This record gives sequence, C-alpha cells and structure tokens, in this order.
Amino acid sequence: MHRFFVDPKCFSGNRIILPADTAHQIRNVLRLRVDAPILVLDNSGAEFEVVLRQVDRQQVVGEAVAKRPSPNEPTVHLTLYQALMKRDKFEWVLQKGTEIGVSEFVPIVTQRSLVQDIDIKANKQARWHKILTEAAEQSRRGRIPELHPPQTLAQALENHPAHPGLIAWEDESRLSLRGALGGGERPSHISLFIGPEGGFAAEEVEAAQAAGIRAITLGKRILRAETAALVASALVLHELDIIQTGN
Repeated sequence: MHRFFVDPKCFSGNRIILPADTAHQIRNVLRLRVDAPILVLDNSGAEFEVVLRQVDRQQVVGEAVAKRPSPNEPTVHLTLYQALMKRDKFEWVLQKGTEIGVSEFVPIVTQRSLVQDIDIKANKQARWHKILTEAAEQSRRGRIPELHPPQTLAQALENHPAHPGLIAWEDESRLSLRGALGGGERPSHISLFIGPEGGFAAEEVEAAQAAGIRAITLGKRILRAETAALVASALVLHELDIIQTGN
C-alpha cells in the first residue's frame, strides 16, 4: 500500500485533503482511483488507513477508516551528528541513515570538514527534507527524522543533552562500539558523532570526551566518512533495537 506523509493541517476529522504534490502523484503518476486504499502519516508516529473518495483535477480527498501506531519506528532514539561532506555523500547518509532508523540528524562543521559554511540556503534545506521524507516513506517509517540546522562541533558539544554519546575515532583501539553499549541498562536515547573525510582532530576528540562522549573504534580498517556513518548507525541499532529487512 502506498504511503504518504502529510501535514496534520490536511486533516479535518476523518477527511483528508491531500496536498498538491501528493495529489499529483496519486492522480497522474500512480493513477489511483476512487476507493483505492493508501496509508497516510502525520509524522506523529501514527499511520492512517485511508480510502480515496475524490480524485479529480480539483483535488484528491481521502477518508481515514482506521488509525494505528506505526510498528516500524526504532525503540531507541539515535541522533547522528554527521560532519558535513560533499553534497552527494552527505545526502546519501541522510537517505540511507533514514532507512536504517536514525531518528535525528545534526550536521556539524569540524576542523577538517571540506564544507565549512553552517549557513545553508533554504533550497538545500528543502532538498534535504525531501530526501528524508521519501526515504521514510520507502522504508515504512512512522516519522520523518528531524533535521537540525548545521552547527559547529563546539556548539554541538555545548548543547548535547544528558544521554550517552559515542564518537568514532581511528586512533581509538581499545573500546569497541559493543563494549561501550554493553554492561548496563539499554539507553532510550544515544548520540553518535562521525567525522569528515579527514577524521576528527585529536583535540576535538578530547573536547568530546570532556563533554562525556566516549571514543570508540569501528575496527582495524579505516572507513570512509559516509561508510562509517552507516556502519556505526546500523551497529548501534543492531545492539539496541531490531532492524527489519525487506525486499
């Protein structure tokens, strides 16, 4: 069944007026007709089974006939602090990280980031949000991951909430990700810091450790930044949650 995220303002009781872009996809791309079922999500974690009642050039309207919690959201809230990279690499992390189950993305600028500008234009923010939305729909998520404005690593560490955090560093050789997560209660929230193409500088890792973030190794081999982001995110969710796979 096709899934669509819409603004809660589209709801009026059980009546849902689909926004123009979604209506175009339903009418002209998928060629769905009256009485066709779809799933509509309002980004609250709930999903609505909807039957199309009107499909024409004026508008597409559906009726919600059932509501249930989305079963596909991770039980652990993973925030990925990802150093900004070249556009295609960063957008790939947004897309695949959403599929894996990342709940929140915080782009950061570090000493070795090739991209140093934290002022992102509105059209790029809109593009990133579209990538997150489409990936959430494709992977049957119940929520679109939250995307924060870019910030410096220092700002991210200063504002980091009081829950466990990990920072992947190639010079750490003793503490593995599994070792850092084992031996205690399972956290409900966890942060993961991944550096840029050149990795974190030693003083950046020291600053993170001073803020209570634990440095971990991802193994003997050096991974590219975008690979490290997805491998580490998947490992965190493997340890703390269940990842479902499909065709």
